Amino acid sequence: MNEKIKRLLTPEGVKDLLPGLAGQKREVEREIQEIFGRWGYREVSTPAFEYSANFVGDMKAELADKTYRFLDERGRSLVLRPDFTLPLARVAATHLAGEIKPLRLCYGGNIYRYASSRQGKQRELPQAGVELIGCAGAAGDAEVIALAAAVLRALGLFEFTLCFGHVGFLQKLLDSYGVEPEAAEQIKDYFNKKDYVSLKEMVGGLPLDEAIKGNILRIPTLRGGREVLSQAAGLAPAGAAHEALATLDEIWQALDDYGVSSFITLDLGLVRTMDYYTGMVFEGYTAGMGYPICGGGRYDQLLGHFGPEQPAVGFALNLEHLMEVLQRIRRLPAISGFTYAAYEEGSRKRAFAAASELRGEGQKVIVDIEPRTNEDALNRCKAMGASRMLYFISEAGVEEDGGQNVGS
Repeated sequence: MNEKIKRLLTPEGVKDLLPGLAGQKREVEREIQEIFGRWGYREVSTPAFEYSANFVGDMKAELADKTYRFLDERGRSLVLRPDFTLPLARVAATHLAGEIKPLRLCYGGNIYRYASSRQGKQRELPQAGVELIGCAGAAGDAEVIALAAAVLRALGLFEFTLCFGHVGFLQKLLDSYGVEPEAAEQIKDYFNKKDYVSLKEMVGGLPLDEAIKGNILRIPTLRGGREVLSQAAGLAPAGAAHEALATLDEIWQALDDYGVSSFITLDLGLVRTMDYYTGMVFEGYTAGMGYPICGGGRYDQLLGHFGPEQPAVGFALNLEHLMEVLQRIRRLPAISGFTYAAYEEGSRKRAFAAASELRGEGQKVIVDIEPRTNEDALNRCKAMGASRMLYFISEAGVEEDGGQNVGS
């Protein structure tokens, strides 16, 4: 089958996972959820579609051209879930409103976002993540970043960087410089896209002092260790961004106590796409991957759409990107082998009984659907890639070909 025909079999932006890789993805997901659980996060499952009215305010505007919409039988507008943060916020503010805070919730599943076919991006995106709800301040921010580091290390990644910043720093700085809101939004968009050529051109045309223009263009270079904070403080007139920088310093100290500071980088120019973030934001990168493998931040106003406002912070892992990295560095989990059980005429019942007993012990067993000769069964065993073969010959016994790797 040629590549053109393959592409026509599934819609653009989605793909099949074949045996082997699908099982490895499931094992990665299982391990991630297990780690979340060890940190006290409880799994929540939300519907694949929501009322479009739930996606309100800045979030609705941000996702307006990326959301799949449809009507139900009563004409109500629904959307395929384009993000997990809002559904988790809805659950926390309604079903779990009376529980002791902070809430530690985790999830896994797919989100759906429209992307132009020319962008070559996936439209069905597998994610796994956590939300820490009802916890304000740097301690909560540090916990989710440290948890992200714990997951990546447990999966076998040791060369990664978690870059974190604060949305308040750039906003306060631009406000103090007198940058108009529309221009400020364009600047943040260039920061997010890391389009520093367009940024320089735009800033150069603003009615600002040359020193202020230089300060704005310097922000993307404020990247590194704690020394970045003192450098950033020098750009903010009259301590305009003092609170944001103090929070980042607290987060750094907490992450150092977690023992993960070697994976951490301060990035004062970091801007994330979703406008609901109100404080710390972070993204995770690794060599050879041009996109983030994880990211998140603080969103203290989102729950107010469903009830009283509560502080919240969380992150999500992009499993698509993560699987690519793990496959490249050969860290995908090994899939355990299976036993192939075959039998001669009249021995099927015994083969079935033995397979049932082995499956009860947690082993994988495939029983042939028809009698075979020993030679035919061995050839079939090798072709299937089984790690062991059991061959039932009569009421008297069973031949086991387990002394060699019959799958080779």
